[in-house]
This record gives sequence, C-alpha cells and structure tokens, in this order.
Amino acid sequence: MKALFKGVHPPGFKDLSGDQVITPLPVCDGDEFYLALNQHIGVPCVPIVKKGQAVLKGDPIAEPSGNFSAALHSPVDGEVTGVGRCDYPIYGSADAVIIKAGAQQNNYSKVEGFTDISECALKGGIVGMGGAMFPSHIKLAPQDPVDTVIINGAECEPYLTCDYRLMIERADELAEAVNLIKKHIGATRAVIGVEANKPEAIAALRKVAGDIEVLELPTVYPQGGEKQLILSTTGRVVPEGKLPASVGVLVHNVGTALAIRDAYIDGMPLIHRVVTVTGDVVKPMNVLAPLGTPVRRLIEFAGGVKGEFKKLIFGGPMTGISVHSLDIPVYKGMNGLVAVCTDEAAKVRPCIRCGKCIKVCPMNLSPVMLEKLALRKKHAELAEYRLMSCIECGACNYICPSARPLKNLFRLEKTDNAQAVEKVKSAVIDLTSNFPLYKA
Repeated sequence: MKALFKGVHPPGFKDLSGDQVITPLPVCDGDEFYLALNQHIGVPCVPIVKKGQAVLKGDPIAEPSGNFSAALHSPVDGEVTGVGRCDYPIYGSADAVIIKAGAQQNNYSKVEGFTDISECALKGGIVGMGGAMFPSHIKLAPQDPVDTVIINGAECEPYLTCDYRLMIERADELAEAVNLIKKHIGATRAVIGVEANKPEAIAALRKVAGDIEVLELPTVYPQGGEKQLILSTTGRVVPEGKLPASVGVLVHNVGTALAIRDAYIDGMPLIHRVVTVTGDVVKPMNVLAPLGTPVRRLIEFAGGVKGEFKKLIFGGPMTGISVHSLDIPVYKGMNGLVAVCTDEAAKVRPCIRCGKCIKVCPMNLSPVMLEKLALRKKHAELAEYRLMSCIECGACNYICPSARPLKNLFRLEKTDNAQAVEKVKSAVIDLTSNFPLYKA
C-alpha cells in the first residue's frame, strides 16, 4: 500500500457528530418534498406523474432520459402537487416533482423486474452518494476487466460522519454489499479503505469482513479522492482522462454500496440518504432524511442554530458549496450540512507566489498558474496546464496565505460560466470560500 504523497491536514471536527447514531427524520401529514430531476451527472430524468396523482413511497415518478441518466422515486406516500421548480445549489433552481405527504405512511414499493445488479441500480435510481452522483448502473457494467472492488470509507472531508456511522451501524450489510458487487463484477479482490482516525469503524468492519480487506489508511486530505484512494490501496495510477476501470478497479462510496445492496436484496429504491447536520447547530447529528426534504427541516430537527445564520455549506468545507436558500431540498449526493454562525470570511489578498498550493496539490497541478490563466481567459493554455485534472478538493484554498478562492475559480472555469468567473475575479467570495470556517 502506498501512502498519499501530497495533501493537507485540516482539523476534523468529527467529534461533533461522530458518536451520534443515525436518526430518521419524521414525516408529517402535509409535508412537501421537492424532487429535483437532475440528481445525477448526465441528462435530467423525465417526469411520469401528473398533478393530483396519488403516489406510494418507492413509486417511480421520473424515468431516465437515456443511458447516462437516473430514475427518481417518491420518498413518501402522498399526492403530486405539481411539476415545477425548486431552489437548487449551483444552478439556482431546477425542475422538480413536488409531492405532499399524506397522513399514513406505509412500506415502500419494491424495485422489480431486474436481471442483475446493474439493471437493479438503473431501476432503483442509484447514483454515487459521495457527492459525484455518477449513475451507478454504468459503473456496474464496466467496459474493461475489473479485478479489484474498492469501497471508499475514507470520509476525509472535515465535519462529515455519515459514512462513519454507516460503517459502524451497518457493517454486516456493507460486507454483504461488497460481496454482491465483487461477484457481479467478477473481481478477485475487495477492499474497504478507511482512514486511521476511524478505529471504531475499522474494528466493526473487520469483525464481519471475511475475505474483504479492511485497510487502515493514513489520515490525510484528500485520501478519499478516487484516484488518491486507488493509489493508496493498490499502488495503481489512473491515467489522465481515464476511468478507474482502465486500471482494473471499481470504486463505490459506502452509502452507494449500501444503496445497491438495499435495492438488490430488499427491493428498496434510493428514496432517502444519511446527512450529517453539524457546525453551529444545537444538536449535531446524522439524519436519515427522505430525498426532497427542504434542508431547513434538518436544521430545525438538529435544534436550530446557535446564533445568527451567516452561511450554510452543502457538503464539507473543503469541497462543499455555500448555498443561497434553506429551501433547497435534500438530493442524492448531499452528505452534509455545515451551519456557520460566525463571520469568518477572509479578505482576499494578492498572490505572493509562495508555491504552497503546488506543494499540496494531490494531482500535481500548478494552481498558481491555473489561476493566472483562468482570470485572463487563456482557455488553450488552461488545457495545457491540465485544468480538467483538478478534482476540486480545495487543498489549494486551505493552504493559501492570501485566501485566494482557487478551487471556486477552477470549478466555475470548468463549467465555462463566464459571469460567475467574473464574480470571483472581482473577489466577491462571501458565498464561495469555506475554508476560514476551520482555519485559524
């Protein structure tokens, strides 16, 4: 096993919610759920329900619009109140199916009619739940031979503990999931990679692992990056522009693997997920929330915030984004909410060319040069300096003594959002720079 040779060591703050068991969020009569149609990378799915239609928990409400898409299911028993718009991160808003919950909540409608795990994942609407939201049925049908299945239990992002709790509370089912995937793929090796700062999870998994290797990995960010995890567990390097299958590897997040198992064994489509609600909330916790739940309900469930709201980060402070609305609904790739009640925005200063960002970049890029080229809109040169290899981990943001919003600029530049890039260029970063939350 090779250690990750670059990265940073931000404070974890996982003690806030790490010992809190997963708690289901209650569903009440009249609660509304907003199911965005683009909860995956690829083409948005297409609604198959109409206003006034009764739906049961688990019923399909939108179908994939091509291979690179994912189905969507009702998270509750209730009535479709419309197909409209909802608040959504990055895009501002998104098309959505809106459902009002009924007074009675029953068992879910099961996924049926599949022949293997890949088709089950397609019918169950399963996507990557670590944040990438890559449709899982595509991963489960690789074009190249795969000999190793890796489950990503690193959870290196500060504050987040949803995967940690899943590894502790559902260790036996996770092992079952790994074996199912391993058998389906025809792999000869299965690995669960967990950072060394999670000894309770490592111990729980090793009790039930059998032939599955549970590897204790160095605690360094971004250990959970897909390419970094593959290097740490196999010593293999994924070539630029290639997928893990090109080096014989399939990687799934802990939550994704369990969702695949739940669909295949129990017939449960992806209708809820665990979200860590932490930061400046009264009761940091890990919540099992139905998809489509407005995040304000999760904040209220955690006792509200301790002070005046300044910022809400979706995900962790390294890779997450600060959002504009508490009405944004829970989506498949949301793993955390970090509430901030202190005004710690750092003042952006000119780059001093210290080179620290180069020293910590896990992809061996030159963030200082990428920023210079991005601000000057040198698109051809950005390609030469491998902008698309940036994994948006935020290590450069964290280490920068001048508080340059590097990750945010690179993310926006990759989307070719000229207006957004201009905002960053003007140092309007109150809602884009998250690292001051935990950096002294």
